[in-house]
Amino acid sequence: MGFLDLFKKKEAAKAVSLQEIDSGLKYKDIPVIITFEPELSKEHIEEDFAVLRNEGIDQIVLKRFVPWLKTDRYKDRDDLKIFESISVYAAEYHYGRIVAKYSPTGEDAYFGQFEFDFESSGEYTADMMESCAMQVYVKDGEIVKVSGYDI
Repeated sequence: MGFLDLFKKKEAAKAVSLQEIDSGLKYKDIPVIITFEPELSKEHIEEDFAVLRNEGIDQIVLKRFVPWLKTDRYKDRDDLKIFESISVYAAEYHYGRIVAKYSPTGEDAYFGQFEFDFESSGEYTADMMESCAMQVYVKDGEIVKVSGYDI
């Protein structure tokens, strides 16, 4: 490589295309969309979604997500009223490898990951949130972690 080669244009990196595929599954009339690794995700979504259905998605939201949403600031609020004052507006899934450093279990492994996006739909939660996401990680037929973040 010569000195002048340093000034040549480099080939642009190939863009990663995000392909959205309707899985045919729904939560509260909201389609669950596959967003990454479509072929691998298609192989695992039915089994992973069954894990959520067996526990009850509403129960996961009520028992695992609502407490995260409340934080210490809203700890005196009623869980059921919060649950009734949020609405899901999007649901996504992908299956893939997560390295140990970022893994929900601390191990390098493959996980099914669901994301349910919620917005406030009532006065009871209007001051708590605008939009938040609940992530549910599934591995080997078990929910291994439920977390949330503000959107």
